[in-house]
Amino acid sequence: MTASAEEDVLVTVSETLGSAAGKVVAGAKRTANSLGEEKDQLVRVATKVRSKARRAIKKSQKKAKKVTRSAKKAVASAKRSVKRVARKLKRR
Repeated sequence: MTASAEEDVLVTVSETLGSAAGKVVAGAKRTANSLGEEKDQLVRVATKVRSKARRAIKKSQKKAKKVTRSAKKAVASAKRSVKRVARKLKRR
């Protein structure tokens, strides 16, 4: 896989996670609004879920950045080595 393909996969994964987290929170809030006494507790739970989801998304985005950064470094290194070999061949 190329760097851009890996990046696309990771972006898709993080977008999917974000979408799922949003739906979970929305559903929990809707349920909380429809109930009476347990409303406060459910709102707290929904907020906790949202914060955990945000944390998970940020973690996956950090990993995506690390992967793309390392892929870019590898590409740059490969370019340098190709140029080095080309210079050696020119000298012959």
